[in-house]
Amino acid sequence: MLQIVENIQTASGVPKSAFPVLGGLLVGLVALAYPEILYWGFENVDILLESRPLVKGLSAELLLQLVAVKIVTTSLCRASGLVGGYYAPSLFIGAATGTAYGKIVGYIISHADPIFHLSILEVASPQAYGLVGMAATLAGVCQVPLTAVLLLFELTQDYRIVLPLLGAVGMSSWATSGQTSKGVVQDRRKLKDARAQMTQWQGTSSSNIGLPSLTYSSGVEPSQKESNLCKLESSLCLYESDDEENDFARKVLVAQAMRTQYVTVLMSTLLMETISLMLAEKQSCAIIVDENNFLIGLLTLGDIQNYSKWPRAEGKCHEELVVADVCSSNGNKCRVSCTVTPNTDLLSALTIMKKHGLSQLPVILRHVEDEGIHPVGILDRECINVACRALATREQLSWFSTE
Repeated sequence: MLQIVENIQTASGVPKSAFPVLGGLLVGLVALAYPEILYWGFENVDILLESRPLVKGLSAELLLQLVAVKIVTTSLCRASGLVGGYYAPSLFIGAATGTAYGKIVGYIISHADPIFHLSILEVASPQAYGLVGMAATLAGVCQVPLTAVLLLFELTQDYRIVLPLLGAVGMSSWATSGQTSKGVVQDRRKLKDARAQMTQWQGTSSSNIGLPSLTYSSGVEPSQKESNLCKLESSLCLYESDDEENDFARKVLVAQAMRTQYVTVLMSTLLMETISLMLAEKQSCAIIVDENNFLIGLLTLGDIQNYSKWPRAEGKCHEELVVADVCSSNGNKCRVSCTVTPNTDLLSALTIMKKHGLSQLPVILRHVEDEGIHPVGILDRECINVACRALATREQLSWFSTE
């Protein structure tokens, strides 16, 4: 459903801010026919589970319809950007499914041939099946089997429900854990491929118009993803999709996100002094400049670590090593091919970083007279992440102030 909504947005050009309105409208129209799908506390779940002597309750056919409609509307709410999660819908879907199952089984047993009326085939009330279904769905959706078992036992205080409860919860958790494990394996495989590709880039150079070549270091790993808690409750996310994150990145310029405190060194700077400067500034790289403060290249801790592993024939002591030794150890190792200016938007900078497998980009100003390149800052993935999150938080606060 998320992919469908994103495709519709791309094809139609409708602003993303209009999708919550459209999603709420569609859910409201559906609720005119099925008001039980709306959330007003857990009263809708209580209606499914309550058992009165002279009250028939909802039919099995209607319960199955509610299950299908609830799944569709929950997916629609998530896809359109409305705040909500999977916890309460999973309880409702599980209760409705279990109650419908109990009603169907009870009908089949009661209308079967009398020869099959055995004590072992006696079924419990549909509400009991609804409770077990509620716990099984919660365990499968949220991957909390132990919590589901303890929660239901606290609600019923009945030991007789423990055995079917453990069976249903265990089966549900086992069935859905396969999909979770598959997703984890795919993520690890993608990370492994990315690292292998970055290693392959080591020692190679890429051409760019008017700029020297660059060899990429594999010592810096890609930034980690945000917490998966937002998959359970969307209110925990500042932005939920790549498109929304790109919208924020498009609004911010490099000048607003770049680091203005950075380390600059000369080719003749001692390597130990360079490392000390990086440690003092808490930076993982240093910009290499000449005597006129013109950009020459970029030196990372990964470059130094890789150089320290190579056998050196010069027999130099580590106190005598300079930046030029590292840069000349493997061709044009420290030279850069990709730079950005302060007026570049973060989305363009992020695209360059992803395309070339970079973790940092020097921010430069061109000197018109002698065609020199002056560095004015450095941009990394953490800067981009912080800037986008700060903008998202600021917009959220502005929404609160206008309400």
